[in-house]
Amino acid sequence: MLNYLENTKIKQNMSDFIQHAVRHNDLQKLLLEFTDIKNEFPFGQLAYQHYEAFGGQDKQAITKLAAGIELLILSADILDDIEDQDNDSYPWMKCQSGVAINAANILFATSLNVFSKLNYAINLQNSVHSYSIQSMQGQHMDMTLVPKNEQDCLNIMKLKAGSLFVLPCVLGVTLATGSFDKKVEEYAYYLGMVEQLENDYLGLFNKDNIDFRRMQTLPLLYLKNEFNQSSSDLLCYFHSADKNLGSEELKDKLKESGVQQYVFIMRKLLINKFKQSINKLDLEASKKEKLILFLIGDGEDEHSKIG
Repeated sequence: MLNYLENTKIKQNMSDFIQHAVRHNDLQKLLLEFTDIKNEFPFGQLAYQHYEAFGGQDKQAITKLAAGIELLILSADILDDIEDQDNDSYPWMKCQSGVAINAANILFATSLNVFSKLNYAINLQNSVHSYSIQSMQGQHMDMTLVPKNEQDCLNIMKLKAGSLFVLPCVLGVTLATGSFDKKVEEYAYYLGMVEQLENDYLGLFNKDNIDFRRMQTLPLLYLKNEFNQSSSDLLCYFHSADKNLGSEELKDKLKESGVQQYVFIMRKLLINKFKQSINKLDLEASKKEKLILFLIGDGEDEHSKIG
């Protein structure tokens, strides 16, 4: 049976950190409004599962770490939404962009303050700086470069998404042991890339997806090869203003084009690389199996977001 941190405790810690750090009432209210919409904390749970697997036992410390990580991730999400100009339903998209950017910066700074007060603070902060900058570089590449091939896409995915998955995994291990584990970094990159690939595929069903303007995700790059008529038809459809295909009709068209099968295969390859990497861990078999169960379940396609 997997154990999880209580989401209510993570959320309460996030609020406490903001209230302690920010004295300006209007700004504090805005930040709490941003955090209030969060009820699930997957990155905090990633840190906890690694902390527990590597022998960590201080629930208060890992809860603080998880809350700090979620503040950092929220900061990144806000900046990503502003840069992409999507997800209009979120509260940070309903205020002036300058105000939202400033709020995101405060969330990031608050998270750094959290990490600075935990055991092994220097090691934690070094990892936060490293992976945050990697992700920011990936975001810059995503906004400015046009990938020419599959490897270009994978490189961007590794930096932009992979780094943000590595961060909580590595921090959880560091808080438990005081040490950096290269093997954890290796498999966590693949974990983030799997998540990004699934999200990019699901994005094909979102009529307002900004990716249709840039056409540079891995699934869209595949379609741009125009291996068959269905691929060409989908490219025209995604570029059109009138996107009126139903979900099942679009799914059939994606299957006919070969992109669904391509995504399945790429996901399987990444999952296999993840498994090869995580099996190198110096952990008891039972702890390793529990960690794998949490991270990918059984790893089969029918349990993925694709289908």
